[in-house]
Amino acid sequence: MLIPLGTDRLPPRRAITTSILIVLNLLVFVGMLLANRSGYASLEDTLNAGAVGRNGFEPWTLLTYQFLHDPNGLGHLGFNMLFLWVFGQAVESRLGHWGFAAFYLLGGIAAALAHMAASPSPAIGASGSVAAVSGAFLALFPRATVRILLFFFLIGIYHIPALWFIAFYIVIDLFSQFAGMLGRSNDVANAAHLGGYAFGFSTALGLLAVGMLPRTDLDALYLFKQSRRRAAMRAATKEYGSGFDTATTSTATPRGMATNAPSAGMPEGVPELVPVAPDEHAEDRRRITEALRRDDSAAAVEAYRNAPGKLRLADGDQAELGNRAMALGDAETAVRAYTDLLERRGERTNGPGGSSDDLRLLLSSMLIRRLGRPAEAKPHLDALKERSLNPDAATVRDALLAEMTD
Repeated sequence: MLIPLGTDRLPPRRAITTSILIVLNLLVFVGMLLANRSGYASLEDTLNAGAVGRNGFEPWTLLTYQFLHDPNGLGHLGFNMLFLWVFGQAVESRLGHWGFAAFYLLGGIAAALAHMAASPSPAIGASGSVAAVSGAFLALFPRATVRILLFFFLIGIYHIPALWFIAFYIVIDLFSQFAGMLGRSNDVANAAHLGGYAFGFSTALGLLAVGMLPRTDLDALYLFKQSRRRAAMRAATKEYGSGFDTATTSTATPRGMATNAPSAGMPEGVPELVPVAPDEHAEDRRRITEALRRDDSAAAVEAYRNAPGKLRLADGDQAELGNRAMALGDAETAVRAYTDLLERRGERTNGPGGSSDDLRLLLSSMLIRRLGRPAEAKPHLDALKERSLNPDAATVRDALLAEMTD
């Protein structure tokens, strides 16, 4: 069992709506138990009146079912509220308090419609709404990590990518729904969960696409566009070469030798041949390049991290190494790779590995949001002020500049 404890995307302000929704669910649960004990309303009557289902459908049940939970234990309510707290805070920080409230309720409605389309049984619980929140989290923060408590052969607290964690539960719901269609039914509204995930992810992605939500360099839409740019750049690099170490001389020189000024006693115009000092990084460069080619990100990043001094790779490989380090959560190594590449480029604005503007945005984002070193990001953002950026990049730049002044 994987139990989420938190994420690395802490909201900049208090998640008021998330807290209110949790309190409302708790109050409804306690009120339902008290009403049953006092004889005012039995549990069965309360659940029948508020559950959503095909038979005897009433429009208001699309909302009421979201706040009702199984009264026979705290597991149903507890897990739903835990997931809401873990993922809801970050999503609320992007949607705003009222926007998140509307999104949560609409996600529950979408989940109910998906459930009624797949099953005639009535349903209760906030899990469909919470699934919508989880789907939105995946669209808004695909690079996030989740701190989990693992109950399996080993018990412990671990950090895993949010993508893996949410995908794990989506796969479980898919298999359970498929098994239910084959006759192995269960008491879980798997179709509601799947409908919630689909609604949350697609809605958040749509809001980003039309500009109703500010774009960042951490959302799924930005990563998709970046992956397309990197794929195009890798294809161009493969076809035309990286442009690294391709300087030529007018005089042919034997391999391993270099030309120097003619020494005394040598005929003028005939260069003296002197041995080149061994390349101290040749072996490290070979290991990194081979690791990148076989898609072993961890080995490539570790070799680069442990290499002494400044190790120069081909521009495309240097940028790819920074991307791999960033994907692994190693912001320090990614910053080093991008910084070295930008220093080597100088005034050039493009090259294998992507444009310098994109690299400066990534570098600034990591320095400000991951490493808390805005002073190091300032020169890069100042340089971008003078650049004519595309709307997506300009939005990210302005957001980073605003964060520096907060």
